[in-house]
Amino acid sequence: MGCGNSERGESEYRGIPSTAKTVAENEGYVVFLNDEAIRDSIEGLESIKQVSLWTFDKDKKSANKILLSHPHADGSWFSMEHSVSIPLDSIPTISKVTILSWKGEPLKLLAEGCSDYRNVESFIIDIDSDQAICLPTNRGLIGISEEEGLLIMQSYAYYEGGGRYNIIEAFDQQGNRITSMDAKIQ
Repeated sequence: MGCGNSERGESEYRGIPSTAKTVAENEGYVVFLNDEAIRDSIEGLESIKQVSLWTFDKDKKSANKILLSHPHADGSWFSMEHSVSIPLDSIPTISKVTILSWKGEPLKLLAEGCSDYRNVESFIIDIDSDQAICLPTNRGLIGISEEEGLLIMQSYAYYEGGGRYNIIEAFDQQGNRITSMDAKIQ
């Protein structure tokens, strides 16, 4: 898997917008984000980008537009208790993508973005579905377990008297929480 803003030839990835940036790659796929528009910003903070998410299948030499983010999406479905299935057009923005599947498996992605200037929202996207799974975390991916492919995610919560502490959780790729650990030191 790779990331970055690679320069590429126009014919190398036919069907992908020329302005798209490579954000992830494995043996079978290249994943791109393309800036589409920018939502009005709060003074002093960066604007939230509307992006399109694209994949290129290396074997089939075909491009596929997966979704267009929606910065004004209604986030009332967001829950810190359980994973929630949402329509792809409810993802507010994306800034990071991790490929979860191996070559020969149906493509599955973890897309992450920050739409409120504070919390990182994480979504499992199965390319064959029009739904995404929103994980109940707010700080993003730490890593992936080697044996089980579990997503090791970080969140924060508040002490009753003020201040924050970390929560480390493991999720399977269907969005089920496998285990959770509070890292309270007070």
